[in-house]
Amino acid sequence: MSLDIFNLEGKVAIVTGGSRGFGKAIALGLAQAGADVVVASRTQADLDAVAEEIRALGRKSLAVATDMLDRGSIENLAAKTMEAFGKIDILVNNAGQGWTVPFLKWTDEQWDQILDVNLKGYFLCTQIVGQHMFKAKAGRVINISSAMGSYPLPYMVPYAASKGGINAMTKCLAQEWATRGITVNAIAPSYFSTDINKDAMEDEATTKLIMSKTPVNRWGNVEELVGLVIYLSSNASSFMTGAVLPLDGGWSAG
Repeated sequence: MSLDIFNLEGKVAIVTGGSRGFGKAIALGLAQAGADVVVASRTQADLDAVAEEIRALGRKSLAVATDMLDRGSIENLAAKTMEAFGKIDILVNNAGQGWTVPFLKWTDEQWDQILDVNLKGYFLCTQIVGQHMFKAKAGRVINISSAMGSYPLPYMVPYAASKGGINAMTKCLAQEWATRGITVNAIAPSYFSTDINKDAMEDEATTKLIMSKTPVNRWGNVEELVGLVIYLSSNASSFMTGAVLPLDGGWSAG
């Protein structure tokens, strides 16, 4: 088998939440594999810096500030991508947020915020960007979910619910679009060394709890996510759809 099957040259990818953490690593990794990459998040300056790094790798890039809860803003993202590149081959839904609160103290507003950002945002982006894939009868949708979607910790009810929703949406849409040449898969990471987990990493009790559920006994590195995204973006994964793939150091094995 030729390794060219993993090559993404000529492909165009959109990565949401692309200015830091998972999103930045994924965007750079896709570029290194040959793709031209559009990065989207709320902060233009941060996106511009990532886009410059992508261009330094010899690939084309576009940075589009986008509100993932605003249909018009996402339509602008898709329109600018189509204008610049004429197609969209890969969508990586990655933007999200979450925190820990005892169940009885969650407010309606907090519940809505997490479900909107983590689940509705994926729905809106996939629906709007997916229209172009549907017409082209080709595409790869990759949803960044979480181990919390199937193996949650306490105090994270809205976050776990949103990630469980992503998993269900992935499986449902994979069946709906299977005959259109579009694959829909999800990756379910556990705890990785990212800015969003900085406080948890510095808290001894939290780290002890996480390591007790992680057989490899360490935090994941964002670079360890990239290879799986490249595989799901490439022709190598053309027979895989509807999968929720754990990337969790053994979290789901117990």
